[in-house]
Amino acid sequence: MTDILWLVLLIFAALIVLGPQKLPEGAEALWLTLLNLRRTQQNLEPFDLDTARDRWRREKSPMYGVIQFLYGVTEHLIELRRRAIKAGLALAAATAVSVLFTSRIMTLLVRPAGGLKPIFLRPTELFFTYFKVALVTGLILALPYVIFQILAFIAPAMENPKEKSYFRNLVFFGAIPGTFFFIAGAAFCYFVMLPFALGYLSSFGSDIADPQWTIAAYISFVLTFLVGVGLVFETPLVMFVVARVGLMSAHKYLSYWRHALVLIFLVAAIVTPTPDPLNMALVATPLILLYGLGILLSRFA
Repeated sequence: MTDILWLVLLIFAALIVLGPQKLPEGAEALWLTLLNLRRTQQNLEPFDLDTARDRWRREKSPMYGVIQFLYGVTEHLIELRRRAIKAGLALAAATAVSVLFTSRIMTLLVRPAGGLKPIFLRPTELFFTYFKVALVTGLILALPYVIFQILAFIAPAMENPKEKSYFRNLVFFGAIPGTFFFIAGAAFCYFVMLPFALGYLSSFGSDIADPQWTIAAYISFVLTFLVGVGLVFETPLVMFVVARVGLMSAHKYLSYWRHALVLIFLVAAIVTPTPDPLNMALVATPLILLYGLGILLSRFA
C-alpha cells in the first residue's frame, strides 16, 4: 500500500513539474530507454521509437496502454494540474500557518497520556515529529479547499441527470454534516477513549517493564486513533447518502441489524488499541447509537 501511495505521489509530482504534455512523452521515452537497455545487455540492436511502438502494440503492453491513455486525456490533465497546483499551494500555506501553533498542538496531544512524558531517542526525532504534526494540521485546515478543487474537477464529467443527482447529494450531504460527525468522533476519542486506552497500555505489564514511549511513536498512535474514530463516526452520514441514492432504505437497515451488530464489534475490535472488552465497549456503544441514528436519518432520505 505504501509503495502504491508513493507511486501516485510520484506521478502527481511529475504531472505538476513536467506538465501534462511532457508526462506521456517522458513516460514513453523512459520505457524505450529501459527496453533498449535490456536489448543491449542481450547484444541486440536497440529499437527506435516507431519500432518500439509497433512491438508494444502487437504485444498489447499494459504500459503502452497507459501511455496512450495519457496522450488521450492531455486536456483533462492540464485542468488536473491547475487544480493540483492550487491545492498544493493551499496546503503549503496552511502548513506554514500551522507551524506557529505546533507547540500548543503537541501539548494538547500529549495531555491524554497523563503524567507520562514521551522521550526522543534520535536528535532529529522531535524536529520531524513537529513537522509531521504541522503537516497533518495544515492538511486538516486546507482540506475543505482541497475537496472543493477535487469536486470542481469532477463536476464537468457529470452528464446525465442521475449522475448529477448523485453528485449533488454527495456534495450537499457530505460537507457540513461530514465535518460535524468527524469532529464529534475525534472529540469523543480525545476526551473519552484516549485517556482510558493510554492508561491501560501504560499499566499493562508495568511489573515487567516501565513504559517509555518515543514522541514519534506516541504522536503517530494518537493521530491514527483520532482520525480512525473520526472516520468511523461518519457512519450515519454514509448510511443517509446510500439511502438517498436509492441503494438502501431505513427498513433494509433495520432488517440487517444483526449483521450490523457483528460488523460493529468487528470494527470496534480493529479500531480499539487495547484488548480489554471495556475499551472495545467504549467504541462499540457509540457505533450502535450511530447506526440507530443512521436508520433514523434514512427515513428522511
